[in-house]
Amino acid sequence: MKKSQLSSSVLLMVLTFLLSVSWATSLSSSSSGDLISCLLSKSNNVTTVSQLIFTPVNASFLPIWQVAVQNTRFLKPSTRRPSVIVTPMEETLIQTCVYCAKKHGYEIRIRSGGHDYEGLSYTADVPFVMLDFTNMRSIDVDVAKRTAWVQAGATLGELYYKISRETDTLYFPAGVCPTVGVGGYMGGGGYGNLLRKYGTAADNVLDARFMDVDGNILDRKSMGEDLFWAIRGGGSSSFGIVLAWKLSLVPVPKKVTVFILNKTLEQGATEIFHKYQYVAPNIDRNLHIRTQVFAEYIGNTTKKTIRIMFEGIYQGTTDTLLPLLYRKFPELGVTREICEEIRMVQSTLVFWGLPSSTPTEILTNRSAIAKLNNKSKSDYTRAPIPIKGLKKIWRKLMQNDESALLMINPFGGRMADFSETAIPYPHRAGVFLQILKTVNFNGQPSDTTPTSLRRIAWLRSLDALMTPYVSNNPREAYSNYNDLDLGVGSANYKEASVWGERYWKRDNFKKLIRIKAKVDPHNFFRRPQSIPVF
Repeated sequence: MKKSQLSSSVLLMVLTFLLSVSWATSLSSSSSGDLISCLLSKSNNVTTVSQLIFTPVNASFLPIWQVAVQNTRFLKPSTRRPSVIVTPMEETLIQTCVYCAKKHGYEIRIRSGGHDYEGLSYTADVPFVMLDFTNMRSIDVDVAKRTAWVQAGATLGELYYKISRETDTLYFPAGVCPTVGVGGYMGGGGYGNLLRKYGTAADNVLDARFMDVDGNILDRKSMGEDLFWAIRGGGSSSFGIVLAWKLSLVPVPKKVTVFILNKTLEQGATEIFHKYQYVAPNIDRNLHIRTQVFAEYIGNTTKKTIRIMFEGIYQGTTDTLLPLLYRKFPELGVTREICEEIRMVQSTLVFWGLPSSTPTEILTNRSAIAKLNNKSKSDYTRAPIPIKGLKKIWRKLMQNDESALLMINPFGGRMADFSETAIPYPHRAGVFLQILKTVNFNGQPSDTTPTSLRRIAWLRSLDALMTPYVSNNPREAYSNYNDLDLGVGSANYKEASVWGERYWKRDNFKKLIRIKAKVDPHNFFRRPQSIPVF
């Protein structure tokens, strides 16, 4: 027995030394070796745990960090990386990580899919531990009960694929990007092509497994309704760590109808889009029509035009859709020839820009889905933008170097049935459109080149130009499209309200602060734009 204990102690000392040796050169903190020792000493299986912890000395450290950096503008030498990456396979290592990070003065960043728009799930300006949920991605679908338990590291694509293997008549109302991680997505609300019929993703969360700052694992009953309210749209990582979500699956027909068509200025795009603003939020909630707006050159000429792509999905057949559009929106010009009846899971492929014939297994292949390389801002409209305003926006787009995109989703329908305080996500009744404005850095080695900086400046000037046409008091923004341009101050309410009220509005933001102060009074779970404690 003594010999076994001695061997374990020697192994612990050796592993601790090997894992921490590089920290002396990469960090000035004297507690780095103690952090590794803490992580290992709390484990019942030191060898296994040592294979789940990575420091910069490990050859696999950089690839593990890079693989889920979904916005490649952060793949640059100046980006601050974790002091250590922990890739847990079970919950006890997460408890240990929280305990040791608190004890030795490290912050924690939580990465499920890596889609944070400002890279905040995998970078920081302070020494930090990154919890990477890549090994915790199980999905358990119960068709009879219309529910699914999904671990935080699973992606939306994996969830959709799993559901589709079980049934064609259930789905989950979330977004179309397959590599978005489930863990953080629900924490910001989450929306997709079913939002007009079923609301946000967070509206369809039934329960959660959640770890608080003391390492306690809670469910909805044990955490209480206030905390359960907060983590569904209020930024769950401000309060603790979501381990898994229990989701309500929603009914869909065996076949849905999709269509895509483009309109240019020469084809009346301005007038058609102007009417779209009135029709799309108020039409049958089985129909969702997303638009994408681009500026592009006309053929090989030097003249530019605006092209608007209308992408529709209808929870029904072509035979039912066409009469509806003929009555409500004949100007759009949808014909039977451009309609396609496909399974709901195939519609996710189509809205991600892939042919419907693409094997659905691609939804589970994280490396097959293209990454982003952009800077974005969001807005909501509560009245249609007049034609005069649309023309100003089009002119601004045509001044861009073809790096810009507007992606627009209509609201209304089920979204208007929820009060602004039902969950922290407040963008409900009265919202016409959600607008995502983005510029990419394609063709640039970084986001700091002169060309990239001009693109960012252009985006900010577009944001200013649109001020008269979007919501105000506050000017609403979507927290999952977080934007550090809005501010990061959190020393007091006045400072934090500059960005907090834009994401959540005043009543919700104040309630989130009260809940945060109760469940994490020392503000351990913090990052820029996290819920503050006053």
